[in-house]
Amino acid sequence: MIEIVGAKTFEGIKEKITDPAKQLLKFLSDPEREKVLRAAEEVKMPVENAQVHKKIVAYRAVVKGWNQKDRKEEGAQKKKDYYYDPPFLAGLISNESLPRVYRILDALFRQIENLSGSVNGDLSLRVRNEHVRIEIAESQDKVVHVITKQEVQALIKYKDEKRHSSWTSEPQIRKYDYVFNGRLRISIRQGKYFRDTDKINIESRLGEMLIELYEESEVVRIAREAREEAERKRQEEARRKEERRKKYNEEVEQTIALENAALDFETACRIRAYVKAVANSCGQDGLDDETAVWVDWAIKKADWFDPIVTRNDEFLGNREHEKSLGEKALKKVGHSW
Repeated sequence: MIEIVGAKTFEGIKEKITDPAKQLLKFLSDPEREKVLRAAEEVKMPVENAQVHKKIVAYRAVVKGWNQKDRKEEGAQKKKDYYYDPPFLAGLISNESLPRVYRILDALFRQIENLSGSVNGDLSLRVRNEHVRIEIAESQDKVVHVITKQEVQALIKYKDEKRHSSWTSEPQIRKYDYVFNGRLRISIRQGKYFRDTDKINIESRLGEMLIELYEESEVVRIAREAREEAERKRQEEARRKEERRKKYNEEVEQTIALENAALDFETACRIRAYVKAVANSCGQDGLDDETAVWVDWAIKKADWFDPIVTRNDEFLGNREHEKSLGEKALKKVGHSW
């Protein structure tokens, strides 16, 4: 059983674990935890010159091609932040250390696949169905820069030109070079990493790295589910707002239609009151024939305006009571009609 005492696992001090089996991988079921811990005990480096994982074989061309196009001059400091989104391993590891890195990855990849995980084309991993990445870099020593022949010639040329022109630019020659030293650092969880030291190389930590990949898968799962929950809430809130917007607009449309219908009803009432007043004005003699025809016509028009009656008119058809006065205003038509 692997016992992790923390002080040697990562940069900095970690609390001592008295019962690693209970503390590690506590998010797994007991059978799965035992299976992973057993795999961590059994993981080992492949023999020298052994064929590495097929995904590594395919990916080596990506690193080689990128490194050949790298414009950073020899001796420059190389960090991931100094590049624009470089591929995994590109620019950060010397050609001499790459075979060692591939063998370390090979050992981890094969155990991950034995545990039903998988390796992606960019050498990231699927652990417990979560996307897990490894970061690897090689340290660089800072050494005093030894001036090159080309730089000596540039200085001589500068001094010669300086005698004739004050506008000559002095060549920029750095004071220090950065040289890869073969010491690797592997990071799986943010802020925590395994590294080579004077006493320990990271190949002896493969079991702990495998466990850390599983620990990271839980971190990734929690973060993913938090994002998904936040997105679900965002979509639910957007859906709720959209539903309220639609209901509000429906309410506005219905209210406007009600107001427009009420105006028609008001017009119908006014017409009937007017017709009644006309009829009453005829006195005891009653309505003459012409007025009687007009009264009958006017009452029918009142019924046409009335949204309760909704009478169809021979010429005007059905009045659309819910529309605005402008939309349903009566208009004469031209000869083409």
